[in-house]
Amino acid sequence: MPLTWPCGSAGQRRPRHSAVCGRFDTSHLTWADVHEILSSLRTVRTEPINDMEPDDDVRPTDPQWVARLEGDDFVLDRMRWGLIPRSYKGRVRPSARGAKDGFQLTTFNCRSEPFTGEDPKTPWSYKFPFQERRCVAFASRWYEWTGPQGARVKHAFVRADGRPVIFAGIWDQARTLDEGEVASFTIMTGPSAGVLAEYHTRAPIVLEAEDLGTWLDPKVDAAPLLKAMRADRFLVEVAA
Repeated sequence: MPLTWPCGSAGQRRPRHSAVCGRFDTSHLTWADVHEILSSLRTVRTEPINDMEPDDDVRPTDPQWVARLEGDDFVLDRMRWGLIPRSYKGRVRPSARGAKDGFQLTTFNCRSEPFTGEDPKTPWSYKFPFQERRCVAFASRWYEWTGPQGARVKHAFVRADGRPVIFAGIWDQARTLDEGEVASFTIMTGPSAGVLAEYHTRAPIVLEAEDLGTWLDPKVDAAPLLKAMRADRFLVEVAA
């Protein structure tokens, strides 16, 4: 498993623990699922997406469908998983094998504590996206691993009610040297609770459909949502 750094660690690579929500699954996710959730709240401006490009092993840097507000309507965009801040002006991919000139920061998860008042240091990489550009990403489940190297066990986390998982996220857009304008996002995480704490010290922030109005409006205080892990909503399965 890769190592992750605390949100806002740009330029400071201090490993903390194995990545939380470093893989997820969209293989059972359909346009009908996503549209039903979003259209119950607001108009969905995006035309129907016939191929959601399902993937049972979504990894950091993979592109994913992300929903955000544009005016009063929902739009869906394909974004890179792993936020590249707007201030970044370099390359996304290294120019050659082994080169160090690509984007190297691990930004697929963002700790929620700087935005709930529990950590006084607000990271520059995420400060403006949190204030201006909140989003959600959808999944069928996410994965965590336990056990020693060589004998790790893969666990899948699903909603007990069978509904899609809605990750709270933030997004940004950067003008890069090799790929031009790149839109990207990160998934918010918080301290684990309940059954989730048996598998990792942290977990993704998963929203209910009725939470989207609060989360996606930057003028509204989202701290209560970020603190509400609500672990009883999930079941854990041993994954193949």
